[in-house]
Amino acid sequence: MTPAMPSKAPTSLLELACAAATRLGVDGLLVLPEGTMDWEALRAMVVGDLPVLVAVSSTKHAEAVRKARLVAIEVDEVEAAIAERITLSLIEGVANDQLQAGARIAVVYSGFEAETLDSLTVIRLGEHLERLSSRDLRALETSVPFETLKAVVDVAVEIGREGREGKAVGTLIVVGDVRNVMARTHTLGFDPFRGYRRKDRNLRDLRVREAIKEIAQLDGAFIVARDGTVEAACRIVDAPNEGLTLPKGLGTRHWAAAAITAATNALAVVVSQSTGTVRLFQKGEIILRIAPMSHARAMKWNDAETEPPVVRPEKGS
Repeated sequence: MTPAMPSKAPTSLLELACAAATRLGVDGLLVLPEGTMDWEALRAMVVGDLPVLVAVSSTKHAEAVRKARLVAIEVDEVEAAIAERITLSLIEGVANDQLQAGARIAVVYSGFEAETLDSLTVIRLGEHLERLSSRDLRALETSVPFETLKAVVDVAVEIGREGREGKAVGTLIVVGDVRNVMARTHTLGFDPFRGYRRKDRNLRDLRVREAIKEIAQLDGAFIVARDGTVEAACRIVDAPNEGLTLPKGLGTRHWAAAAITAATNALAVVVSQSTGTVRLFQKGEIILRIAPMSHARAMKWNDAETEPPVVRPEKGS
């Protein structure tokens, strides 16, 4: 007997997404199930040569997806909002050459009721990612392992979207090249992570990520090692920003991120307090921008005009 699609995963929405792919002008379909499905039945819905990608968090499910001639995107199993899960699935897909940087993707996911595929969103991986290829993303791993980078981006997106206790929160997370970064920063006198064992400071631990979101309300930057260990918090960047160029309207966190990545081999992730936008810096430049997104609004990847700094900006987000 052929296994049935789970009752809470309506095939009609999947069928609609597959059938409407041409009219939607999408280059592929991404499905984010919250459990197993009848992958063969999903494959049978595909019209023409539409690529269908499935985000899975286990090797067993990935093998079953591939056996059904679908594309498996393997992501970590994390307790995150759907917006962050979509973000990380897309980043993983681009990094593994499963998605093109400029693709237009229809995403089917559980937006309102758990275990029910009830939402369909079309996401355009826009202008900035068209210039950021999978080769570029993988190149980042030479300084910071991709898994660590994904974990940092995940918590940054959560901070940008959720804030803390109803208030907008901005923060700066510097990743990698810890020795040089520490030499170019100084402490504010209080480090909430000081004294904890190394294994209790890794941001892949959900408790550590929650702590980061709480501490992000304080001034200063987080310093994170290549393996995801939080080495310090509440650090002020001393690196100079002369000669750097950034988009208009960005404040001191962004200038600090540009300065520290220009002076070291670290990467930096900034959450804007005013907009919730997440920006990734390398070698003094913005290489990725993730606009804030809720479960009901599509993520946008884009760029902005740049202009040289005239004076050192006043404190802001």
